[in-house]
Amino acid sequence: MTGRLLTLHLRSRGASMFVAGVGVIMLLAWAAGTWLASRPYFDGPAARVPVVALAPLLAALLLGPTLAGADEDLERSTPLPWRAWRAGHLLVAVFVTATALSLAGLRAPDTYGAHALVRNALGCIGLVAGGAVLLGARLAWLPAFVYVCAVYAAAPRQTGTAVAAWAWPIQPSTSTTSRLAAATIFVIGAAAYLHRGSRASASRRYPPRR
Repeated sequence: MTGRLLTLHLRSRGASMFVAGVGVIMLLAWAAGTWLASRPYFDGPAARVPVVALAPLLAALLLGPTLAGADEDLERSTPLPWRAWRAGHLLVAVFVTATALSLAGLRAPDTYGAHALVRNALGCIGLVAGGAVLLGARLAWLPAFVYVCAVYAAAPRQTGTAVAAWAWPIQPSTSTTSRLAAATIFVIGAAAYLHRGSRASASRRYPPRR
């Protein structure tokens, strides 16, 4: 029974499309990172900042639609331990995303490679999970997209503790502050999603009975 429910859950959330999309992003990130690191006019592996910032963001954006079913209110009416299901959903998504992206950055993993990709995957997934609670699954991508793009555009040159805390998507993986910031965002976003779930779309809510 549990296996059948799991299959239906994954199918209703579009899990296969998410996994396929993450696989494509992994290949593109590997190709782009290798190309950037091999150019003589760039700074070797340190030139992979765009890949480190954007690849986890794209993977997290694919996760957003999977955080809610076709009718969130109807699903909540079923006698299932939804907090446990949400926890499993997020943990599997983190594992798939972090594993795939780490493979794309194994070359010089300490220099804008695997470590930074995993850190940013955690932070972006936390932002998307929090976005699902506040805005619903359809718009869950918005906070992560705006935040990462704003940080990348600002491109702060400083590397102090305060800067590393808010500019974590483009910091070196050796920055402890950036890792703590991304982990904190993930914990907050995941906790909110486990407790509240995705905000139901207004168009999916049933009209009040008269």
